[in-house]
Amino acid sequence: MLLTNTLKTFAVSFFVMVSAFPDPALALVNQPTSANKVVSVNTSIRTPKQPLLVAQNYIYWGPQRDCQILMPGVVTENILNRLTSFSATTQTAYTIIQRDFPKASRIPIPQLRQVLQSAMRETIGHTGKIIRTTNLVIDGHPGLELLMQHSDGSLGQYRAFVVNQRFYFMGSLTKDELTTEAVNFFDSFRVYPEQIRYSNLSNYE
Repeated sequence: MLLTNTLKTFAVSFFVMVSAFPDPALALVNQPTSANKVVSVNTSIRTPKQPLLVAQNYIYWGPQRDCQILMPGVVTENILNRLTSFSATTQTAYTIIQRDFPKASRIPIPQLRQVLQSAMRETIGHTGKIIRTTNLVIDGHPGLELLMQHSDGSLGQYRAFVVNQRFYFMGSLTKDELTTEAVNFFDSFRVYPEQIRYSNLSNYE
């Protein structure tokens, strides 16, 4: 699955770039702040885990039950810290990846947003044209969304959040148009900061 592999490559590059910041707080002190509108993501509803009946369009919980998300289509990979699926209906690949980021505790929220923006622009942003960037907030934690037209003609939508020293990265990639299926994927993301325990990650359930 070319789309799935491309999406994973983008995500891994993003995390490598974020990790490469030796001291983001100092490096970004003089960076200009974005004038984009901040969008709040509602996470007030917590849905209990349902039994696994069909491995398609299923709500998955993070390894520590620290997050949940609806994965459209059929899951193609479920390994340490990463979950990937492919929807044959819309020909779209989806992924969610999480990593601990201890440095986040020393970085003010406006600069965390700059870390996200720099990392996404320096990795995913170099693969085509950035159509739109939007600042996001989830339960008071900073995030960023990037909409891309890649050089091969594919469309990608990406979101990243920093929550309690943990990065969450989500992405969708398609050769066609992004549909309401992608909207539902991103909107289904919920995070539960009180569940986060560091260096104890495993597979999604």
